[in-house]
Amino acid sequence: MKESLTFRRANPDDALLWAATRQKAWAATYRGIYPDAWIDSYDLATMADRARQTLSDPQIKSYLVMDGEVCGGYFSYGPKDAGEYYLYSLYLLPEYQRQGLGRRMFQQLARDCLAANCTRIVHHCNYHNTPARRFYEHMGGRCTGHNGFHENKAEDQCRYEYDLTKGELPWLPKPL
Repeated sequence: MKESLTFRRANPDDALLWAATRQKAWAATYRGIYPDAWIDSYDLATMADRARQTLSDPQIKSYLVMDGEVCGGYFSYGPKDAGEYYLYSLYLLPEYQRQGLGRRMFQQLARDCLAANCTRIVHHCNYHNTPARRFYEHMGGRCTGHNGFHENKAEDQCRYEYDLTKGELPWLPKPL
């Protein structure tokens, strides 16, 4: 892994960078899953406005994965239900995958989750995104259900859960 890779807390001024990184990640990840028209008509300005709302929410922690001045991905999470953190997004561009960054992202999430006395992480993943599902299952996520098969494959989602109390997640940060 490159030594120059860092996680930088994102803020509303990063909305355009966040949205542009999302556009690249979606094109690489979802072509063949989402309708091509969705990917091809991605509206950068609209998505930057949505990102600005997320990045302005004090309950959601958002980070950019920076390689010097280049953004290689991002992730965001925050409290959802009692005792639970929700992973809203986790995207890495293809050239930043398989370098241990996903594990580091989960470690950051787990540290904050445990510090807030939460014991569970949940999120959703597109059912047809096989590489992501393999990653989440490798990280110890359990698919606790999916919402069926739709004509539009973008609607098919799996719910993943991680129990931080069982000691079954080898990537969990060790207590200080």
